[in-house]
Amino acid sequence: MAAASPAPAKLAGKYDALDREALVRLLERRDAERQLGLVWERDELEADRADHRDYVALGLEPSLSHDDGPWPNLIIEGDNLDALRALRMSHAGRIRCIYIDPPYNTGNRDFVYNDRFVDKTHRFRHSLWLEFMHKRLVLARELLAPDGVIFVSIDDNEVFRLGMLMDQVFGEENFVANVIWQKMDSPKNTAQHFSDDHEYLIAFARSKNSWRPQRLPRSEEMNARYKNPDKDPRGVWLVGDLAARNYYSLGTYPILTPSGRVIDGPPAGNYWRVNREKFDELDRDNRIWWGKDGSSRPGIKRFLSEVRDGVVPQTLWKWEDVGSTRHSKQELNSIMGSAGSPFFGTPKPISLIERVLRIATKPDDIVLDFFAGSGTTAHAVAKLNAEDGGNRRFILVSSTEATDDQPDKNLCRDVCGERVRRVLGGYTNAKGEAVPGLGGGFAYLKARRVAPHRLSTRLHHAEIWSALQLLHDLPLSHWDGQGLVAAADARSAVAYLPDIGDGSEGGVRAWHEAQAERARTLYSWTPDRVRAWAPGAQVSPIPESLRLRFGVRA
Repeated sequence: MAAASPAPAKLAGKYDALDREALVRLLERRDAERQLGLVWERDELEADRADHRDYVALGLEPSLSHDDGPWPNLIIEGDNLDALRALRMSHAGRIRCIYIDPPYNTGNRDFVYNDRFVDKTHRFRHSLWLEFMHKRLVLARELLAPDGVIFVSIDDNEVFRLGMLMDQVFGEENFVANVIWQKMDSPKNTAQHFSDDHEYLIAFARSKNSWRPQRLPRSEEMNARYKNPDKDPRGVWLVGDLAARNYYSLGTYPILTPSGRVIDGPPAGNYWRVNREKFDELDRDNRIWWGKDGSSRPGIKRFLSEVRDGVVPQTLWKWEDVGSTRHSKQELNSIMGSAGSPFFGTPKPISLIERVLRIATKPDDIVLDFFAGSGTTAHAVAKLNAEDGGNRRFILVSSTEATDDQPDKNLCRDVCGERVRRVLGGYTNAKGEAVPGLGGGFAYLKARRVAPHRLSTRLHHAEIWSALQLLHDLPLSHWDGQGLVAAADARSAVAYLPDIGDGSEGGVRAWHEAQAERARTLYSWTPDRVRAWAPGAQVSPIPESLRLRFGVRA
């Protein structure tokens, strides 16, 4: 694959017809409108070929799916801009957590724009990356639930531009944190300047006022800090500082210790956290620790039994807690053997994504990763579900990453899909040991573009049925090609009638009666004809309903 050549000067001659006064007015207007923020050469870039106005259909591939279905989880093969547009039709406002690991734009054949690698010499290298990311982040924002959050992995190559871009897309008021991940478990002694030991995870909420992090589990090491030297019947405790720097008008008074020593007041520049009355109350309740000899500066006893479950997430994630790049490569090799290495050399540790999910999800949430790579996010979702009994669902999106040099390469099928299949169903690791599966299944879908004016002739029945199930938040089932198909959950029922034939009326009436307790929606190419067969049901036309929901015109 050749390196991308600099884009042609599209604006040559654009201002030739303007006289001096017109040019001055244009510059003055631009100066008046200029604001602090991120600007890139959008008008001078080659258009992103993935940005089109076609309908995007998702075709189910049963042979590449895992388990018998219906499938609550999805793996989508295709350009992620296509997949995001398709998901916007069915999942807008429903995704609780998005995690992505986009190309870092290092210039070392890691970022592809319009089927060409962007190298370090490209004039618009950073602008191409920003345009690429901007289109996808705008769609990601639409998919997030009102109390959803997105985490984006990045390194020093684009971290500053990404931060400003996310300020622009999500609003700087919704910035949550810039987490530092210590990716190396030992320094690089060959580094010319500094050993590059960390990367970042930038987190933005859809609405910071609505989103709150889940607390992380307390570790055994944390609990081991609690002791009980005075045999307090309330159990182990940890001493907390009674002094603080925050000004408190009632926090400057002398204290007499049990040994008779007088402490004139808190340390210089500090104040006692409680007033005299509260302090005496705590002391009577044996909640003040004076040291073993009774003469130390007082501290407050904080009992483990009274500490809130879990700890507040911090912004420094050490490799001992969430893994390193070395661990992540070992994990992938243990699952995939040599099959994973040629395709994917930069996986993330399972523990790192687990940390994200523990902070950002509850047991029934949907997780999206549209730069799915080796499928670590699905692995982490399944692992966490197995641990806490949750029903989190994952949606992964990955391209094939085929190139002119490797036209048969398919990262999504051969690495992402295969890894998740092994993790869910069980596998034999690199040591020859049997590893039991974590359980669950997924539907494997392929994204396909269909021109809006050809929906009536080019849209397959199986693609329509997949779209309708997703629209109604139902797990996917395979299209069997036999007349009326239907699915339902506790609240609603949906059916699709692809054509009219013998028995169609009886099938529709039977479905309508069987689902009498649910809200019913029937989709048909001939809605006027079948409406009388299902009185009280909503009858919607195909393909108009899908075209309208997707937002394309014929």
